[in-house]
Amino acid sequence: MRIIRNYIFGEIVISVLSVLALFVGLFSVFDVIQGVADGEHANIGFGAAAFRSALEIPSWIYELIPLSALTGSLIALARMSASSEYVVMRSSGMTLKSLAWVLSLVSLGLCLLAIVVGEVLGPKAHQMLQSMNVSSNSEQQIIAQTFRSGHWIKDRDRVVNITKLTQDFELSGISIFELNAADRSVKRIIRAESGTMKDDEWVLSNAHVTDIYENRMVRSNRSSMALTTLINPKILNTLLAGESDLTYFELASYIEHLENSGEDTYRYKAAQWSKIGHLITIFLLVLIAPAFVGFENRGRHIGFWVFLGTSCGVGLYFLTKLLESIGAIGRWHPYTYTLIPIMFMVSVAYYFITRRERR
Repeated sequence: MRIIRNYIFGEIVISVLSVLALFVGLFSVFDVIQGVADGEHANIGFGAAAFRSALEIPSWIYELIPLSALTGSLIALARMSASSEYVVMRSSGMTLKSLAWVLSLVSLGLCLLAIVVGEVLGPKAHQMLQSMNVSSNSEQQIIAQTFRSGHWIKDRDRVVNITKLTQDFELSGISIFELNAADRSVKRIIRAESGTMKDDEWVLSNAHVTDIYENRMVRSNRSSMALTTLINPKILNTLLAGESDLTYFELASYIEHLENSGEDTYRYKAAQWSKIGHLITIFLLVLIAPAFVGFENRGRHIGFWVFLGTSCGVGLYFLTKLLESIGAIGRWHPYTYTLIPIMFMVSVAYYFITRRERR
């Protein structure tokens, strides 16, 4: 029995990785073609364009693992069914539970791959890609300028505006508005030409400070000014990357920062649940693959079942995205629209599996 389990495990792993490599290669080629068509690679050469596309590979791997897991498992199981190997295995004493155990090991391996790619390789590749997009020209080193007036950030009882931010975290055009805790009125305005970030401290240069009292204002100038803040380089990187490009722990850190500042954390908690749902989806899509392969047919209509299973996987993806949009509008708790499509798919697969087993 151990030999049979090892054989099934090896066949499914090879099939899943082959499908994943095919999908990633296909989408990478489309990336290069789209970049050339848009003129993005006109001045950097084909080698640099190919390298930039290679840096996108981790993100493609992370996104395509669920579909590849289902499609690869279906192809491997369908091949066994077409050659009557599964019938022989069942006759040798292999139960559905034994098959589920093998599929669970494959699922755990793919989940581990998704964690490594999504939490380690993906962020590093994104940072390298961001650095490539910034040229040596000082005017092009700006990586944060969300609005015409710059980037706005809340830091507890402060509202901070940064006009320009370089990749080395050098700030310019800084405006800081400190608020009263009681009535939220402005009590101090700090404007500085430039500054640098070091951990939890900002060092401002040529700062102009205006203290506002009930009946007067006091202005002062300082050549250098140190300011303690919660906005460190890590938090700022998190803010600039967007919730979809952050790791789970970066999201947790930024959620804590937002809670300390009294800001809304819904978007970032939803992104956390999306990552959890991604792993659950990978795990379950491999387990439900046997529901879409008609072993009793001995090769008949195998292509139909593979097509049906793959279509259901794609449908699950679009259903999840649809529920995410509806849930975000209705402010549902993120776990509801993350788990509902998964549980629906599992219920359908369980029905097909139990029906076939009764036969």
